[in-house]
Amino acid sequence: MNRVLATGLAGIASAWLTVFLSIALNPWFSITRNALSDMGGGGPLNGHPYPAYPLVYNLGLVITAAIIAAFSALVIKHSRNKLEAVGGSFFMISALFLALIGIYHEGTYPHDFVSLWFFVLSSISYLTIGASLMFIKMELGLVIVLLVAFGWVAFALVPWQSTAETELFGIIIIDLCVIVHGLSFEA
Repeated sequence: MNRVLATGLAGIASAWLTVFLSIALNPWFSITRNALSDMGGGGPLNGHPYPAYPLVYNLGLVITAAIIAAFSALVIKHSRNKLEAVGGSFFMISALFLALIGIYHEGTYPHDFVSLWFFVLSSISYLTIGASLMFIKMELGLVIVLLVAFGWVAFALVPWQSTAETELFGIIIIDLCVIVHGLSFEA
């Protein structure tokens, strides 16, 4: 397995470990009623109990962001054209926004802004990377661009019950893009 893909998979594993461990520590959490960030802060003012061990969620996001930054650095280092390097740079910036979600947890002023922009920047990253791959491996680039487009159309059209559902869907789209992109590098 190549280092880029391995690092991407480590980031994916870190994200899901953070989510599942936080859910296990917060039995009140409901995927159909809450936002994932409810496990990192908030409390009764936001309509749910204080989260148990909010540091697990918030620090998990910061650790995952560090892994995504390492993945992005590898993408930039091994980029096959300038457009792919730009996409990797955008993804590194999205990692910063993921870390900021953990730092500015639910209930703080910038939380909603940094949460939204993590997903927006991840999308911009993978649209750019998808376009770059069209010059290298057309079918993989097309898959990534279609995944991002499908993600935003589904986000807009599906009657989601909660913020957590949309966040989990967005994470799955990002994960699929990372995997397809990682597979485009030779072992």
